[in-house]
Amino acid sequence: MAPEKRDLLSAGDLGRDELENLLELAQRTKDKRSSQLLVGKTLALLFFDRSLRTRVSFEVAAQQLGAHCINVFADRELYGLEPEEEVVMDGPAEEHVKDAARTLSRYVDLLGVRQLSRTGSWEVDRRETLLHGYARHATVPVVNLESTMEHPCQAIADVMTMRENLTRLQGRRFTLAWSMNPEPKNMGPCHSLLRLVALSGMTITLAHPLGFELDHEIVEHARRDAEMHGGSLRVVNDLEEGVRSAEVVYTRSWGSTRYWDDPERERMVKRSLQSWIFDERIMGLTDDALFMHPLPVRRGVGATDAVLDGRRSVIYDQAGNRTPAQKALLTFLLG
Repeated sequence: MAPEKRDLLSAGDLGRDELENLLELAQRTKDKRSSQLLVGKTLALLFFDRSLRTRVSFEVAAQQLGAHCINVFADRELYGLEPEEEVVMDGPAEEHVKDAARTLSRYVDLLGVRQLSRTGSWEVDRRETLLHGYARHATVPVVNLESTMEHPCQAIADVMTMRENLTRLQGRRFTLAWSMNPEPKNMGPCHSLLRLVALSGMTITLAHPLGFELDHEIVEHARRDAEMHGGSLRVVNDLEEGVRSAEVVYTRSWGSTRYWDDPERERMVKRSLQSWIFDERIMGLTDDALFMHPLPVRRGVGATDAVLDGRRSVIYDQAGNRTPAQKALLTFLLG
């Protein structure tokens, strides 16, 4: 009997021991550029949205493990897909996700899916119907390469970067803070990282303006996990209070579910939030904190050049750790 396949759709799919094992494996393989562990394996990465770091780091990780990687771009290479079950397909979609997933499973050993849904309905988008449709119907592992709700691959690399700099994470003071961006951004990287730092037992401060709350279910799940592992989670609505005495500051913009159906209204609200930018004064309130951002970042809007290029910035280490983190994940799912 074939073993049951394992997907990674959410950082919540990982237990604490599994996270520790992934991080240790990533660290061991970081400087090893060649392996034949996955020779003969093929990955198909489906991009419904743009990608730079995720696409390149996955392709490099596969190559270093001896696997072959195929990148497929939805805007020019995929049929329109119907993710809902039991529908009459008389609209624009030409193929059902179950047919695509089952077909691709005959060709490859793992599927990656990147789709940032923005229908205008938060309740619809948070369901991530297409991603979960691929996972439900594929007979090979499915990995979330970033979605509206989660970006587990980024979060694994982020925790790896923190461990390299701090060694021990339990009890360390970590701030996840909203920052300015004129465009509404998805919550995936922040949701996934919040889950993993909670598993690591960090003392977490979540800082954001009123109206820019993260998903309630994920925040409460992270709160329970943090307390279970010796940490805590508090929420504040003031940037200075949020970063004070932090040992790690991680910032990114994310959209408001309150204005999910009205991006123009969100842009108007943000006009009064220009002070949510990371500059030297804000970083001076921390305990000489590491500065982290998953990139891309709008320089001079979300953070200043002095902070992004400063001695405590580890943004390029985060990006660099995507490859060993992905090598560890591929080994975990396919090795």
